Amino acid sequence: MSVQHAGSIIRQARLNAGLTQEQLSDGVCSTLSLSRIENGSAGVSPATFQTLMAHAGIFCEAYPTFSTRADFDCFYALKEVRFYLDSWQLTPACQLLDHIEMLNWADNKFYYQEWLLLHCKLQLRSGHANHAHTYELVRFALKITRSDIDNAAIHSLFLSSVEIELFIYLAQEALYLGDTATAHHVCQQISSYLSARSLSFLERDRLLAENAVVYTKYLLTVCDYKSALELSDFYRHQMILNLDDGLIHELTFLTALGYYYMGQQDRFLTLFKTAFFSAHSINSCYATICRNYVSNHLSATLVEDLNLFSDIPLISFPLKLPINVSSMGDGTYDFFSHKVLTLGGLIRSLRKDQKLSQSALCRGLCSKSKLSKIENETQQPDIILAQTLLQRLGISDLVFTFYGSEKENKLQELQLRLAKTRMNHKTLQLDLVKKMEMLCNSKDICYLQFAAYKSAICESDNDQKLKGLKNALFMTLPGFQFDKILDYRLSWIELTILNNICRTYATINPTHGIYCFYKLLEYTSHVPLDVLEKKRSFPVTLGMLIRFLYTENRLSEIVALVPLFSDAISSMYFTGNIFSHYCQALGSLGLTNSAKEFAHYAYYNALLMEDIYNASGLKNDLKKNYNISLL
Repeated sequence: MSVQHAGSIIRQARLNAGLTQEQLSDGVCSTLSLSRIENGSAGVSPATFQTLMAHAGIFCEAYPTFSTRADFDCFYALKEVRFYLDSWQLTPACQLLDHIEMLNWADNKFYYQEWLLLHCKLQLRSGHANHAHTYELVRFALKITRSDIDNAAIHSLFLSSVEIELFIYLAQEALYLGDTATAHHVCQQISSYLSARSLSFLERDRLLAENAVVYTKYLLTVCDYKSALELSDFYRHQMILNLDDGLIHELTFLTALGYYYMGQQDRFLTLFKTAFFSAHSINSCYATICRNYVSNHLSATLVEDLNLFSDIPLISFPLKLPINVSSMGDGTYDFFSHKVLTLGGLIRSLRKDQKLSQSALCRGLCSKSKLSKIENETQQPDIILAQTLLQRLGISDLVFTFYGSEKENKLQELQLRLAKTRMNHKTLQLDLVKKMEMLCNSKDICYLQFAAYKSAICESDNDQKLKGLKNALFMTLPGFQFDKILDYRLSWIELTILNNICRTYATINPTHGIYCFYKLLEYTSHVPLDVLEKKRSFPVTLGMLIRFLYTENRLSEIVALVPLFSDAISSMYFTGNIFSHYCQALGSLGLTNSAKEFAHYAYYNALLMEDIYNASGLKNDLKKNYNISLL
């Protein structure tokens, strides 16, 4: 892999699409700039790289090279804003948007375009959107790259993911302003467009779900209730399957409305309460938005006890006015500038920010000499080493696209398939592990570690499983000790292995396993992990720790622990599991009112993720053991 090859990647994508330089650069950068990018005399920012690739018909995340450190900071902050908006944490999202504005969007019009999109999302999620203003802001954002907005020609364009989202929001704002024809036309165009384009299935499903939210609202507006119900319910199920909870509250509430208008009141009430309580459990104002809509627009009768759950305040955020972008850069730059931050330079910059030694960062991965060459840009890391180094620095590698050899691409594909394969599909997992091992040589230590981990968790005997997990961990961290965990920097796979070691310990020796879980929590609390990286392992650690504390009847520890980390429980998939044990611990300690509150959160989060088995079991246990009846 080599970040200097961005130009050749763009050139090949352009030629494959049958486009001239003039056609590809239109609305993105000058033809001269594209020519310099392709011949390697100019660099390209992540946002511009993504836009050029999308215009050539290839959807991907950003390429890891930056014009300056401010370029990286803006790029990464935009990803963090998306995380906060998905989690309905609107205040930190607004604060980050303000921070990006203070950085002047790194003088990049594509960062500004995405910033406008996310500002519009913030306004809509706040419940205080000025729809006329937001509509004009979306149109302005689209005109940054599409000087002539032609809704009828969407199908013939090559759009970036940001442009697709902007068209979806254009449809939504048109609908709120009463222009149902535009909303209908744009939604249908986007749906057809996404079906015909080459995207990852997760990205396509997410964009289709965003479009479905808007089109469902249109169908409800024109009283096509059957179609509205079918559409929202389909994508609700799809987001659950993909473990993508950013749109799940809205799709659940829209499905509830479909059942209401179809005359199925019981199903409506169940899904309404599912949307309300799951949103309320993460302090999301969407709970208030849902209840207000039902109270003001429907004739449904809500139980009085629902009023015991107070409104989550609707916070108004300042509106932004568009600025002149004519003087903003297009994301191209002099590749030989001393300010350019390639992958090696980024790793060096992040490491120095954290006052971390080269030895600590590369322990078990590569030699200090090799890391020094990577940082000095005289050697490029392979894909998996680049990903692992970024993870150890607390930065998510998932926001980047890495281009490597045919072998690396095959290993990356196998790793992704293994990561997505469910635990109970052991035969498939072991078959993929074998394929990965056959591709590896002794130097592919990170891939071999991942294969060894997947093989170990397929063991049914706990002693053999523990042995296999330790062997996998020791491939990069020989002699690892939990007591010295703060001396280490851990990658996502190392944290995942440690979570499973703790769980296996706790099954064999609960006291020791719980102690190790606490050490993992200490690590995630003291080491600088970005929110995008922390969400990959932290909820798993907390959820498993609470489960074993409950099994060991260490209830007061659960009651003390959960409030300390409630803001960090961002995944709806884990929220129900964590609150399930928490509410029962509260009930056992006689804290009845709090137990009842979190019992509702636990039960309806389980329903949100369609975990019917655990939801039913919890409901019965709550009634039997604590005399708690759910609304």
